[in-house]
Amino acid sequence: MTTTTYPVIPGAGTFYYEGNQTGILLCHGFNGTPQSVRDVGIDLMEKGFTVYAPRLTGHGTDPEDFRCSTSKCWYESMEAGIRFLRERCRHVIVVGQSMGGTLALKAALAGLADAVITINAALSVPGYACHAADDVCRFIDEDEPDINANDVYEIVYDKVPTSAIRELLALIEEVRPRVSDVVVPTCVIHSAVDHVVPPEDSMWLYDKIQAPKQRIVLEQSYHVATMDHDRGRLADAIGTFCEQVTTVEQM
Repeated sequence: MTTTTYPVIPGAGTFYYEGNQTGILLCHGFNGTPQSVRDVGIDLMEKGFTVYAPRLTGHGTDPEDFRCSTSKCWYESMEAGIRFLRERCRHVIVVGQSMGGTLALKAALAGLADAVITINAALSVPGYACHAADDVCRFIDEDEPDINANDVYEIVYDKVPTSAIRELLALIEEVRPRVSDVVVPTCVIHSAVDHVVPPEDSMWLYDKIQAPKQRIVLEQSYHVATMDHDRGRLADAIGTFCEQVTTVEQM
């Protein structure tokens, strides 16, 4: 059996910026790529942090590659990124956008992260719910990225495999019931208006978390907040939270 290897779309690959002993792993979302978090990564690098953004398996190549991927291999991509940072940094904090936030919570539950930051964490995706048992369509057309700012281009597939949607929904079903077991400091960031994931999900997450926690609302951004109007505020919030967490650990 021949395995097809698809090239990475230009600009969609993993990136790494070396800095101090606090490593920040930036995890992109479902059907996204590291490109969606690159500008925030640069902001954090300029603040002195070490930043790594892995490309999750099946993303940023070809929709057929995405169809063959699973939530298990997406999580393994994150795990490998955490190990990469552990070899270089004293602290590792996982920041996840959308599905990346769901994966970040899973990493926290496994004891792999010193702290987590979720950005519009995917704890439900109403627009995909109708495909939970869809074994007829192989692909569906994807909507335009949910970004409030004009003239912003996100690298995404224009069609999404229903098999990947089912993997995402299964991941949510795995993580959602367990979020109250997260014991590391958690910062829940969400947009006031989000047309993909209900903001109420992040409010619910904040209420369920029993660990030290913060909640921040972004008033000018939609779902892909890392590429939207609040990007600068978002980077500042991430940097401040990381400094607070690591200062407490050093005391």
